Amino acid sequence: MSSISCEETRQNLSLYIDDCVSLPARVAIDEHLDRCPVCRAEVADLRSLTRSLSSMTRPTAPSDLADTISDLLTIEAAARRQAPNPGIGHRIARFLEPRLMPYTVGSFASVIMFFLMFAALRPHFVALREAALQNSDVFLLQTRPVYDLYSPEDFARSRADVSDLSPTLNPSGRLAAMTRAYAHSHTSYYNDEDDMIVGLDVFSNGAASLADVVQPPRDRRMLDEFESALREDAPFVPASYDRRPDTMRVFFTLGQKVDVDTRNF
Repeated sequence: MSSISCEETRQNLSLYIDDCVSLPARVAIDEHLDRCPVCRAEVADLRSLTRSLSSMTRPTAPSDLADTISDLLTIEAAARRQAPNPGIGHRIARFLEPRLMPYTVGSFASVIMFFLMFAALRPHFVALREAALQNSDVFLLQTRPVYDLYSPEDFARSRADVSDLSPTLNPSGRLAAMTRAYAHSHTSYYNDEDDMIVGLDVFSNGAASLADVVQPPRDRRMLDEFESALREDAPFVPASYDRRPDTMRVFFTLGQKVDVDTRNF
């Protein structure tokens, strides 16, 4: 079975802890847990919770509970027999009142609050829209990195002095797009101060695989998208463009800036 992502692992953790997954799925999850400290910590938390729940004592009902319920039912039945029989109109009104009244009042109040909030915030919305239109052209020029204009060969050639030690990102790849988005915090939905450090095995054709998570991010979506970017296309240019070794280990930092340290196998 091929390696699985953190999201796929988390979907099966409950079944995994209860020993209700198939053997191939268990092997795949074990392999993922060996290299992912984030998921290992979640497994430890779930197992701790399971042990705590299993150690709780089961509550016992009072010995006179059945007699108490029987007495209350007898009293209620006697009270209903003595009460006057209401008319059909009264019964319909009593049935509809608790069902319709809360929804009617709540809906009317919600409509009034919406129009009041919209009227109060409308000048701010107009001002924000005008500012966004004025700055849109400048924003696009500032956030578009220079190496978008390079082909993979040209970009690798521009890094010729360091490319034999540090692999060159594929400028049109998903990983390069992810690093660009995260480098500009206003275009990313991640926490501005969040970052992670991972070890990658980079191969001769530019493909790469996750070898180790040195520092996991606080937002697990970052690691999931990083693994997806590695699988989607070749994240680095071929080794022949860089004149680097066919296979090498790199440590990749994704945060406010991108830093790649290398170590050959």
